[in-house]
Amino acid sequence: MQTNEKLNEKLIVKGSQRSEREPLNSVDPDTFGITWDMNSSWSLQFTAKQDNSLAYAMLDSEASLFCDGQEYIIKQAEPDYSEGVSAKNIVATHVYTELSRVRIYKDYIDQSDPSNNNQTDVRVAEDALTATSNGTSKTTQNGNTKTTVTKTDESDTGENQKYYSVDDVLSTYLKGNSLGFTWEVIGNFDKTRIEEITEGSGSDMLSQIVDHWPTAIIYPDNRHIRVYDLNSFQKDHGNRLDYLRNTTEIKLTSDSTSITNEVMCIGARYSLETETETTTESAEGGTWGWPFPSVGKGSFTGAQLFGVNAGGEFRQNGFHDGLDFGSNDHPGSEVHAIHGGKVTIKSYGGPSISYYVVTHSDDGYNVEYQEAFSSMNDITVNVGDTVKTGDVIGYRRTSHLHVGVTKASIPGAFSSAFINNGTWLDPESLIENGTDGESEGDTESTSNTVEYYYFRPFLTKVQSSIDKYGEHPMEPIDDSRFTDAKAMEEYALSKLQPEPALSVDVTTFENFKPIAGDIMTLKVKDGSILTHLAVVGYTWYPESPTNPTQLTLNTNPQNILDYQSGYSRKITQALNNMNERVAEMLSNTEKSVWTQNEVNTFGSNLELHQSEQSTSTK
Repeated sequence: MQTNEKLNEKLIVKGSQRSEREPLNSVDPDTFGITWDMNSSWSLQFTAKQDNSLAYAMLDSEASLFCDGQEYIIKQAEPDYSEGVSAKNIVATHVYTELSRVRIYKDYIDQSDPSNNNQTDVRVAEDALTATSNGTSKTTQNGNTKTTVTKTDESDTGENQKYYSVDDVLSTYLKGNSLGFTWEVIGNFDKTRIEEITEGSGSDMLSQIVDHWPTAIIYPDNRHIRVYDLNSFQKDHGNRLDYLRNTTEIKLTSDSTSITNEVMCIGARYSLETETETTTESAEGGTWGWPFPSVGKGSFTGAQLFGVNAGGEFRQNGFHDGLDFGSNDHPGSEVHAIHGGKVTIKSYGGPSISYYVVTHSDDGYNVEYQEAFSSMNDITVNVGDTVKTGDVIGYRRTSHLHVGVTKASIPGAFSSAFINNGTWLDPESLIENGTDGESEGDTESTSNTVEYYYFRPFLTKVQSSIDKYGEHPMEPIDDSRFTDAKAMEEYALSKLQPEPALSVDVTTFENFKPIAGDIMTLKVKDGSILTHLAVVGYTWYPESPTNPTQLTLNTNPQNILDYQSGYSRKITQALNNMNERVAEMLSNTEKSVWTQNEVNTFGSNLELHQSEQSTSTK
């Protein structure tokens, strides 16, 4: 293990808005410490005595300190006057925390407040998913009513999400920044889909990175932001900690502050917009429809089709003057009018036609329905009645319904039953074209949009943790990436922390410079512990003969702390510690005033930093 390593340069001060850089030689070595916590904070602290130097005078908020190759920005400079001693307590944070000053702004094009679409009911309808085909529209026709259902998949558009890489996130915030920040990604990270970045600060950037890429480690070199994956950052440098050989204390800390064992999961939504068009006929006729609406067009063999087709050879001249709807391919008994009009004939046409009915429309069409009815009672309309498209005109009791359409008179048309001279028209073509273009009527449209959930929002729990520690709910996860409940449950469970966080705090006999991310061998012979844990935090006193290095070991990266409340708490604690040190110094009469010799000695020690090298022991 590297021991007694000194700083590789003097402690330099550069005042805010000043160009001078001066070495600071009046630091109490026992208070001079550097603290680092993975993905959390990086700070420097010390107490300096008034020595009337320019360096001391420049110790003020926002001044820069340069130490061990890194820049720190003073955030707290607290004067302390007591019993003739004038000193300053200094806390400075690493320059990378200035990322909070980097900000991108949303491009506001339309600031109008969108309508409130809060959904009070949760609709989960599997049949709604099959109502359309993969987000397209489906249209159905029932008589003179046409219904179009369109599916909008909010899992793609509802949250305005995009796929980002770690480099994409860094570039979005830092490209062209005026504070001199650059970036580098070390290791492998997959792209992930997150809400489109349109605004925010550099501290938001760091939070997004560690939130969406849990293995990301942010370890900057001054203003050069480096993001490592866990395997690239944590390395085994061959160092080990042996209890009672080079370690005075090993403390296991169980922290239940961050326990979470249940969370509400809200996945993607989609909406169905239903548009209905109803045509009101202005005269008999208007729209066209199928005689068996539940089947629609259905299917036909060649012999059933109008005209000359395969299978119709048994007919005279091979010509079929209408369209046949078989009871097998078009099931159902109710015969619906394919076109509106007035009933003009209800009669018996002989063995080949049997009972039949004819309607005549204002647009000139005679529609004949035959071969389906076994008696006159099977025809439910009478001469003089007016029917609309889709009305029931009778009941099929035979194997098929024959429909014929002509604009000629029925007696004349019957004489051309087997002659392809244009007297008879193709019913299939007329029905599929909808209207003849001569008498369309009025159309009324209505629309309705309903939001559905792919799956009902659910609460996922770790029951074993709840049984031990009670309920500790996490903020709900509302994530439109998930259309499958099982996949979202697995993701939510990975976000929960059902057990207290466990860390290992180690105090050593030695004052050595720790290595961030160093995977160290930890051995406790009496406790039969032999494990490998990474350095995720440390406090190092480079110049103190009495303060050994302290380490925090763990295997999991921590989350970025809130830049305001998190650092505030750490700064307050650091100041309290230094106040205790100053009080201790002032209570000792022999140390009540620093001698010039002590100041010179400390300065000489600083000058030796670059030349001294420490040894490595195992």
